[in-house]
Amino acid sequence: MSLVKQLFKHPSSGRRQVLRGIVFRIIAQVGNVLPFFIAWWAIKRVIAQQTDALFWWQLPASLSACLVMQLLFSHFGQLNCFLGSYQLLHGVREASAERVRHLPLGYFQQQRLGETSTLLTDAMRRVEEIFSHLLPEVITGLATAVLFLLALAWVDYRLTLALIVPIPLGLLVMLWLGPKLLAGTAQQGQRFATASGLLLEFVSGIRTLRLFNRSRSLLDQLDTQFRAIHRASMGIEALGGAGVLAFRLLTECGVVVLFLLASHFFQLGSLSFITWLLFVLVAFKVLDPLLEIATYFTLLRVMRQSAKKITALLERPCMPELASTEPPSRNDIDFRHVSFAYDDQPVLKDISFHAPQGSVTALVGRSGSGKSTLLHLLGGFWQPQQGTITLGSAPVDQLGSQLLYSRLGFVFQDVQLFDGSVLENVRIGKPGASDEAVMDACRAANCEAFIQQLPQGYHTSLGEAAQRLSGGEKQRLSIARAMLKDAPVLLLDEATALLDPLSQSQVQHALTRLARNKTVIMVAHRLRTVEFAEQILVMDNGCIVQRGSHAALMAEPGLYRELWQAQEGVLLHSD
Repeated sequence: MSLVKQLFKHPSSGRRQVLRGIVFRIIAQVGNVLPFFIAWWAIKRVIAQQTDALFWWQLPASLSACLVMQLLFSHFGQLNCFLGSYQLLHGVREASAERVRHLPLGYFQQQRLGETSTLLTDAMRRVEEIFSHLLPEVITGLATAVLFLLALAWVDYRLTLALIVPIPLGLLVMLWLGPKLLAGTAQQGQRFATASGLLLEFVSGIRTLRLFNRSRSLLDQLDTQFRAIHRASMGIEALGGAGVLAFRLLTECGVVVLFLLASHFFQLGSLSFITWLLFVLVAFKVLDPLLEIATYFTLLRVMRQSAKKITALLERPCMPELASTEPPSRNDIDFRHVSFAYDDQPVLKDISFHAPQGSVTALVGRSGSGKSTLLHLLGGFWQPQQGTITLGSAPVDQLGSQLLYSRLGFVFQDVQLFDGSVLENVRIGKPGASDEAVMDACRAANCEAFIQQLPQGYHTSLGEAAQRLSGGEKQRLSIARAMLKDAPVLLLDEATALLDPLSQSQVQHALTRLARNKTVIMVAHRLRTVEFAEQILVMDNGCIVQRGSHAALMAEPGLYRELWQAQEGVLLHSD
């Protein structure tokens, strides 16, 4: 079901306000056109000499009432439409933010950040405009036109038919051009989302781009994208404008038909001058809303594309919440015949292994062999297409995100720190933890020395992306965050791969403290860091090709021994 239909299906104060606003605006439009009918009635009374004292009081009173009707109902109509649309979309905004919060984390690896940001801001604003502007204008215009066409038909149905006879042809032209316009706007929306993502990448990566003198290449990509948007915009405007102009031209032809038919009736003596005057004065007042509707209706169809995107977001499956009544009593991990593919491209193939509680299992292998993907499946980033993953005795996909993430601690290669103090960044691991508990975790993660060098120590604001810290310092804060959380299962994804030897040694000591008495699954590039793991899984091309301890794997020919010898040879050569 579309978002627009969903919002109007369920009763809410916002929906009632929008409907009330539309009714008020229709009444305001009635007050705009009704004076012409009052004048027609008054002139007929005067010509027929049917005036009296009451008539001369009724005439100004009715005209004044129409003026007051226009002012009051127009004001309250607009007010209710605006407030109602805000109220309607408030729930959608909350639902969208909540949906994003519960989406599998793999969604954010697939989508550009700029695209998601555009969806939650620009697309949401467009949907809001549907209820605050476009839908009320369309409904008000149609209702006003229909009411007064019925009134004109009561006065003279022949002239009324002459006035509206070209309108169906104009509608057919608009309906014929509509699908082409929608296809163009859908592609244009994708261009805008791509441009937004590129722009965000350019701003966030400007330092690296300038250091490598590559800012011009990304700017060229942006220019190419903006030129494509410009060309497509011109085509869309031309296509949309053609439909609107054709409808307006054909609709206004009704006035020409009206004039021709009226002239014929004058010759036959079957049309009074007063009736003709009424049609001359009212015809454009009745057609004007229809002419405006053509523009609003085109925009409405275009903006529904934004509503469809939001609907698609709201319909994306979330990570399941707690379905099992009993949390697992143990923290061992089992993969049973797990297979996974990205867009039909196999990444993991029939993976099976058991990681006992309190043990360390290391994943090693060439780049692209599926090691990080395996961790992501355990972390609920994705759901495997085949097989099951269990934590304790419970399938991971039945634990629910809250329980699952309470059991898992993460230390990844890419550390995300926020624009807050050191205390605030580490306290993310355990909201509500005391300052002393946070400081203890930092000391255990070997953070104390560099934190004391910061201007305000633990209260220093790190700034956006923590630019003042080195890679090793960021990594140790990430470990302190995981220590504070103290989850029984720890996932490490090449946490020391990009660090210098000194930082690597400090981080490795912190990780050793963190891993005590925990079930650890770790991805490692440097094989010396996994030498003492109870179980080493060697992966190649999405499969486990070897498994065992370091000593056992070194005793047999295979990929592990090749990787070890290659790394040791590099180390010896560098020494």
